[in-house]
Amino acid sequence: MSWIISYGHFPIKELAPHKNQGMEITFVEKGVMEWMVEGRPEKVEPGSVFYTLPWQVHGSLQAKEPENIVWHILFHLKKDYPTPQTHFQFTKTLGFTPKESKILSETFASSTRHCFQATPTIRSLLPALIGELQSTRELRDVLAITLLRATLVELKRVVNSEVADQATYTRSEQRVQELITRLSSNCGQQWTLSNMAHDCGIRRTQLCKIFHKLTGSTPMEFLSRIRVEHAKTLLRRSDTKVIDIAFECGYSSSQYFANSFRQATGVTPSVYRKGSGKLSAAESEDWENIKFRSEEEELLRIEAFSDTDN
Repeated sequence: MSWIISYGHFPIKELAPHKNQGMEITFVEKGVMEWMVEGRPEKVEPGSVFYTLPWQVHGSLQAKEPENIVWHILFHLKKDYPTPQTHFQFTKTLGFTPKESKILSETFASSTRHCFQATPTIRSLLPALIGELQSTRELRDVLAITLLRATLVELKRVVNSEVADQATYTRSEQRVQELITRLSSNCGQQWTLSNMAHDCGIRRTQLCKIFHKLTGSTPMEFLSRIRVEHAKTLLRRSDTKVIDIAFECGYSSSQYFANSFRQATGVTPSVYRKGSGKLSAAESEDWENIKFRSEEEELLRIEAFSDTDN
């Protein structure tokens, strides 16, 4: 299918500012990142779905992305659309009527957000779609088109808040999802695997299993990333001393904090505070003048990512 530009299941090593010649959908299985769309930051967490349109410049301000694994697909629309649109058309292969295409495209084009919590339907559809595209089975294209159509419809519902994700969770999964929310707002607490499991009323092994299903990581890995993200926010938005930030984020010492932060971001907290989190005037101008990434460049980039063991 020549209208599909790239797809795969891989870690994103870097995300330099760029525009794509199509619509991109990414499901984040593992990793906490901060990406920008048109100069606006959006926090991207495990279990989230992220999309962009052809005219939207997006990327990360980090030279090296934190550890992550994503499911990704990039596909052509009817044309490239280099400038902002209120609606657009999908390729005829997808089989949407003009009315259906307008409903979907207006939703995607009008949203000021691009990252959302993925529903279980999204979490199952995108891996199934990528798996089908990677196969050589008979009628592969027919099923892949059906899965992409379903993904776009479900994404439209997610963007418009038309779906109730909680209704599809088991009671134990709901408790773990509630714990994930509490971890995000109380990362400075001295959490252990045992008190997390007790908080959810389930065994530790069950907690780890459900946690991996919902976030793609273990509870302690997720907590570590949340702590780093909270620290990044404090470093950008406050003058609080680094050692005080360490304690507020749940680290037992400034050295432990510095080592963990550098391992996650590639720089020390002090260096991050000086150079990250905001576009300079020159960077803003660069973002505005970015051209489309060619299909050849995109394919080489995806090939490089895919060469890394997941």
